[in-house]
Order: sequence, then C-alpha cells, then structure tokens
Amino acid sequence: MRKDMKLKAVEATPDSFKSYGRVFKIPHSQPLAETQQFRYWSNIAEYTIQGATEIGWCTVFRHAEGAVTGVERHLQTPEILIPVDAPFILPVMKEGDSEENLRAFRVNVGEAIVIGDGVWHAPCIPVGKKKSSYFVIFRKGTPQEDVTKKEIREVVVEA
Repeated sequence: MRKDMKLKAVEATPDSFKSYGRVFKIPHSQPLAETQQFRYWSNIAEYTIQGATEIGWCTVFRHAEGAVTGVERHLQTPEILIPVDAPFILPVMKEGDSEENLRAFRVNVGEAIVIGDGVWHAPCIPVGKKKSSYFVIFRKGTPQEDVTKKEIREVVVEA
C-alpha cells in the first residue's frame, strides 16, 4: 500500500463542498422568531428523502496517521452528519474518481453537512480528540439495504 499519499483537510463551506453535497452553518441572519427565551431560524437546510428517515449515532476513533483505506456510498439517499462533541474531518470523492481525487473537509460542532446521493465517503476522523460522535440521518433502512463499500489505496488525511 502507498504511504506517500497525504491530504490536507479544508474547511467545509457551502462553496468548497458543493460538488459533494451541502454544508449548513450556524445562521447569522435575522431570526424568523425571537423572544427573551429563544431565537428561531427557519429552513436553514433542505433535503429530499423518499420515505421514512432514521437518526443514528456514530462514534469514531482517531487511528494512526488518519489513514483512509475504504469508502462507502448510498444511492437512494443523502446522508446528513451533525457533529456533537468535537469537529470532524469528512473524506469524500465522486463516482469514477480515484484516491488521488479524495478530498477532506472539516466540519465544526454547530454545523451540519449533507452528503449527496452516490458520493463516496469514509468514516469521519475526529479533530482534537481521540474519539468523537455525530448524528447520522438518512433514509430508513439504509445501513441494511443501501451501502456499497470499496477499498482504496491508503491516503493519510491531515487536519
């Protein structure tokens, strides 16, 4: 396995991630509703999933060198990831791309990322901690019915 492929993660922004899906950050605009007890922003994110959805919980562990050796995709659903206790790095690549086209995006707590249907992605890599957790939202039954995995040559992802 090649050990010389290194990839530097970049900040996930709506523009930098648009080829792979969408990014949603904490709103800084005027809220739709506001009182002394709350501020509410409406429709900060939109996605389409046919049928019921499920919410999962994933805890990932920092492994040696942040190496990525495999990716997966879902053809019937986007996948929403929301970091809970630490930022993470999400490695992604498009259909037909090789390891040389793998990209890595940092997603901070308080942000959400929507991976588009069919986009290859690796497990998230914790930033600043040995482990981190995040919510996973996609079409109900996806883990059992809509996962394609493939191995790739090792790529070391740097924060």
